[in-house]
Amino acid sequence: MTPQTTPMQPDAVSLQRAQAGDREAFITLAEQQLPALYRFVAREIRYHEALGNLQPGEVDVEDVLDEVFVTALRQLHRMPRRATFKGWLRHLVLQVMRHTVRASQRRRRIERIHLEDPLPAGPGIDESGYPLEARRSSKDVIPDRSIPAPEEAVLLKETWQGLEAALNQLPADQREAFLLHAVEGLSYAEIAAMLGRPLQRVKSSYRAAWEALRRRFFDGNGSLAPDAKADQHHESRGV
Repeated sequence: MTPQTTPMQPDAVSLQRAQAGDREAFITLAEQQLPALYRFVAREIRYHEALGNLQPGEVDVEDVLDEVFVTALRQLHRMPRRATFKGWLRHLVLQVMRHTVRASQRRRRIERIHLEDPLPAGPGIDESGYPLEARRSSKDVIPDRSIPAPEEAVLLKETWQGLEAALNQLPADQREAFLLHAVEGLSYAEIAAMLGRPLQRVKSSYRAAWEALRRRFFDGNGSLAPDAKADQHHESRGV
């Protein structure tokens, strides 16, 4: 008898083709991830704005996505074996956000030291000082992509407002573990591989985050905890 082989999933085939240099296969994979990744980036930007790491409106979701997809295309061959394409993109988002925060903090330190006005941008130069023709965006990688509709953005804001406020108060490692596992659906093993942390540390960070959120929002019977009820009461009264 000839042993039967399990057919590869379409996404796995597309990933193999993309890693072999097939641009269309990469575009297909990236477009599948785009709506959820857009929300993930927007959430990370709000997080760093809440911490004061970024000024409101300083960083645009599109700019982060540009860098993530260009990096993903350029470094696809370096994607870890244990990682999924979904998880790897989110790992790149976290890396880009860390770099963006550090760059913002350096820029603000320099601005405090050097008080002279910035030079006006000349022909062919944008505000960041880079030649326009030399800059690349994700539109070079993913043509005609769409962004969430305004009504979706409003619903997202309403749904996540309370949870985000609570998550933003957690230690960074607990917040990352909770978001990547509970919200983004990544396995503990993949999170550990992506973040370079021991598996047990990722699990304990997640459990700690879950326990903190449980105490924050629910009592032992699954009902809203007293402080959460008070928050809702104040919000309903506009306090």
